[in-house]
Amino acid sequence: MRPSLLPPAFRRIRALLALSVGGAALAAACGDRASRSRALPPAEFLFAAGDSTYWVRSGGDGMRVRSAPILLTEVDGRLFEIFLGNEGAEYPDASFASARLWSRELQHRDSTLLFGDSTVLRELAVWRRAHPGDEEIDPADEDVPDDPRTVVNDEIEIVDVHGPYITIEHLLNVDIDGSPSHRHGGRRVVLDVRSGAFASLEVLVGADEARRVAAAARTSLTQLVDSIRTAGAAGDERASVATESLDSFRFDSVSFGVSDIGRDPAVAFMVPGHSTDGEALALYLPPITVRAPVWWESVRATLPEWAKDSARVTWDRANYNIAARPSADGDALALVLIGGAVGEAHEWPIATVAGPAYQLIPLDAPPIDSAARAALSRAFDLSTSLDGLVQRASWPHRPRIANATVPLRATSFSRRQ
Repeated sequence: MRPSLLPPAFRRIRALLALSVGGAALAAACGDRASRSRALPPAEFLFAAGDSTYWVRSGGDGMRVRSAPILLTEVDGRLFEIFLGNEGAEYPDASFASARLWSRELQHRDSTLLFGDSTVLRELAVWRRAHPGDEEIDPADEDVPDDPRTVVNDEIEIVDVHGPYITIEHLLNVDIDGSPSHRHGGRRVVLDVRSGAFASLEVLVGADEARRVAAAARTSLTQLVDSIRTAGAAGDERASVATESLDSFRFDSVSFGVSDIGRDPAVAFMVPGHSTDGEALALYLPPITVRAPVWWESVRATLPEWAKDSARVTWDRANYNIAARPSADGDALALVLIGGAVGEAHEWPIATVAGPAYQLIPLDAPPIDSAARAALSRAFDLSTSLDGLVQRASWPHRPRIANATVPLRATSFSRRQ
């Protein structure tokens, strides 16, 4: 199986860390020299943006910033790391690759399997029994065929993380040479990062709200399908192509994810379907806002709050504020720490980081203890040193809500990871 390497953006960010983080400390020092009478407010937090998490600490001795390609979430004062692992095998004319999603509370060594589909490894075992003479090959070998006749693989995409719950999209491809049956499909699920338990709508928002949301989603799907048919009849080329597959889409009340709109909770359904040639497709329904459940209150404060003109995103804390200003192209964020009384507030630059911004986890209210800090430091060290060869983590790339006429997307993926 081909090793799972960090995406280029990860490597690029890591290569620039010595400059950007060192530059952040220097910029903070320069800003402090420019107004020596102003002391840095004490602050400690985790800031997730782009493909990294930044650990920021400030106080009387200055500002320190660490960064790592690590995905963390906080539940009831405990930090959990979420990461992906891969299993499988490569043969001259067969490729098997399976993804696994894990979590680990930072102060414990044991990891919890959150999600894993047994299909790939089960088919691998069957294939090995049927081909006892075939030898496994090194996936790094340049002579590995690019188009094996048997391909069985799956992929897990992290869509979003909200405190105790993570939304993933699972995609599965099964193409076995000589077999008449081929499977291609995808779905979204919500998992509890503490246990891996599937979270139903009822668990997340309560029975009454779950019924309302499911009914609203069904209505939304009907309206969407009608609009696609209308657009296709009017000559829209994309809609015409999509119309050929509309009858394959079936609403699945458990294929959904948790989202947020303006820091309020929402639910977004993915409706699976298939193209005429069997390729997996998906219709993504607009998010539906829901009444905030009790567990959401601790999540709300971690989410970014955008200004009306989208020129600034902020997190307000009791003794300081954090702000991030996007670059003109939106690819970078200038992160600053703001302290001082109203009318006398002062800004200290922290770093310029890759966008978008995802969440801010405070570590100072209540303050993180020494054991938790040591565990967090070890996790940062390990995530950086592994360089993605053993585990990888990627912050989700939240799709912006667009007024797309046909929110239809193929969910299949390349055969070679």
